[in-house]
Amino acid sequence: MERSEEIRRVVERWLAGGDAASRTSRVSEHPGLVLIGSDPNEWWQGPEAHLVFEHRQGGEAVGSLKSVEIDAWEEGSCGWAAAKAEVEFGGVTHETRVTCVLHLERGDWKVVQGHFSLPQTNQSLGLDAVSTFEELVEAARSEQPDFSASLSRDGTVTIVFTDIVDSTVLLSRLGDAAWVEVIRRHNEIIDEVTTAHGGTVVETQGDGSMLAFPSARGAVACSQAIQHAIERAFADFSPPIRIRIGIHTGDAIQEAEHFFGTTVHYAARVAAQAVGGEVLVSSLVRELVAGGASNVAFLEGREVNLKGLEGSHRVYALAPS
Repeated sequence: MERSEEIRRVVERWLAGGDAASRTSRVSEHPGLVLIGSDPNEWWQGPEAHLVFEHRQGGEAVGSLKSVEIDAWEEGSCGWAAAKAEVEFGGVTHETRVTCVLHLERGDWKVVQGHFSLPQTNQSLGLDAVSTFEELVEAARSEQPDFSASLSRDGTVTIVFTDIVDSTVLLSRLGDAAWVEVIRRHNEIIDEVTTAHGGTVVETQGDGSMLAFPSARGAVACSQAIQHAIERAFADFSPPIRIRIGIHTGDAIQEAEHFFGTTVHYAARVAAQAVGGEVLVSSLVRELVAGGASNVAFLEGREVNLKGLEGSHRVYALAPS
């Protein structure tokens, strides 16, 4: 194992950006390629990871990266590096860190794994920030929709959030015209299935939606049906169209602002923890739905941190059916 000036220079050029073609030429096309960002949802592998690199357009999406210090090593056909860098967002410079693993392919060092620890800003790894849930909450707050049809007898409501995973990558791959058709069909499915299960489409923003139901059981059944309907409708798409769904039940306080600041926000945070193809529910929803004559099953729960909410929270994924 020895220090590698060659790898240091490769990483330095890679971080410096340049045109998209030269940037992606430094990235391996091996199916084991992995790209990881700061957000838990920023984890891409294989061809999907390569698409993300292509979409970055030479680093312009995240601002300019300037390497400050790079420590690089190699042994045989493998190399690795860690870099302290500066990245500019909106005229403000932030410190960030990058680690990567490289492999010697046909005489050239290629990145096979990259991990970007970017500052907490409104940007994600070369893509638009995932703000759908926040936009939906804000829209509901400002419009104050009538939830009376979605209230249970005891005055509770179950809120569901959905959105398409990796929509920016899909848009880049499919193109504007095809993406508009995807969104149109996606929204039709959400509306049809929600209505069939006695729910209400409260708000739609881009590729995300906020739904309300008078019962947790109805919300879970609808969410499961939405996943199946989306899978059938887009079965021929590559990469696949996948959505994530989060559900929470809470009191419908008459004071609208308090209601939106509690139940809705919690549901949005649960949804943000879900992965593509997953229906994720709060522990309260699981208690309301599981057991008895219900044929609904959940996987083992996991502890998560929900943005803006203290402590850890246990959430449960709906078992595949």
